[in-house]
Amino acid sequence: MTHRTAAVNRLIVLVVGLGLLGFGIYALAWDMRVPIVREWVSRYDRELVTALPEQDWWVWALAATMVLGLIFGIVLLALDLTRRRTSPVAVPDLESCTYVTVDLGSIANGVSSELTRYPGVRQTRARAVIERGLPTLSIVVTADPTIDIADFTRTSEDIASWVESTIGGEQVATQVLLHLDPADHAAKNADGAHPAG
Repeated sequence: MTHRTAAVNRLIVLVVGLGLLGFGIYALAWDMRVPIVREWVSRYDRELVTALPEQDWWVWALAATMVLGLIFGIVLLALDLTRRRTSPVAVPDLESCTYVTVDLGSIANGVSSELTRYPGVRQTRARAVIERGLPTLSIVVTADPTIDIADFTRTSEDIASWVESTIGGEQVATQVLLHLDPADHAAKNADGAHPAG
């Protein structure tokens, strides 16, 4: 999700929230018999309002509203769930005083390979994406439920610090998501690895 998409989401929530707040205050004022609200309600043309559903265009208006709302929701959901790929970054080479272009996807794969060596890690998946406008190395780790989470976290933080120093001050985040296999699944794997008899 980009900053622009996040801003659109916040704007939609703000507008909907203000609308609901306004309707709530209006209904509360009606219930409390506030004179000005009662006066506004008395000005409604009730016959016109109750006759609207009987108009020929009413069904088409409802259908068009439903279609437009559905399209808007699908487009917004697609924008929210889409993660853009990152662009290569220029890393300074201190020896030659030049810049080397590095693909963040390759760095993500390197981080994934390092985490694969950690005891108890069974599988890793890596990719470089744009998360809230920030290039992010996203690594998903599947591990044994008995893994030392505290030590694994320290190892992940050390690798993230190494990535930050390697890239040379570029604004790149490292995200490690740890998924633990269920205990019963781990027990089955252990039984399969050491069959009885």
